[in-house]
Amino acid sequence: MFDRILTSVENTVIVAAFATMTVVYFANVVSRYLLHGSLAFTTEIVVNLAVLLTMVGAAAGVRLGSHPSFDLLPSVSKGLVRTILISLVAAATLSFFLLFLWLGWEMTSRQFVQGRVTPALGVPQWIFSMALPVGAALGAIRAVQAGFSQIRMAALKQEASV
Repeated sequence: MFDRILTSVENTVIVAAFATMTVVYFANVVSRYLLHGSLAFTTEIVVNLAVLLTMVGAAAGVRLGSHPSFDLLPSVSKGLVRTILISLVAAATLSFFLLFLWLGWEMTSRQFVQGRVTPALGVPQWIFSMALPVGAALGAIRAVQAGFSQIRMAALKQEASV
């Protein structure tokens, strides 16, 4: 149930971010041709949505097992070596996301305390910056899930081959 909800949230965020980026950039292009001027805030929105899309997309990539490291070495190994490799890859991926979570939280907290706002929109910067720690938290959850899932599948393959 939790996995289904998380997957739904990830997919919704990815689609919404990409659609919004497309609409905002299209509006900017139309503005440049019709009004002969660019909408200054569009870059601010699109760059921040790209960060959100990247982080949530990375988490979805881990969920789908589309990162080569999750399959490359473990697929050519067997038994205990396979389990160790899967565990190392999962631990490294988890460490990466936890580092981004920590650094993202530090940056967001600092922006909140300093009262920083975005230059064009005047929106508190920490709102946009939350994409980094939130996406990293999703990635960390997915790294743990993928690690356990891969170890379970490796054990099932081992049992089937015996």
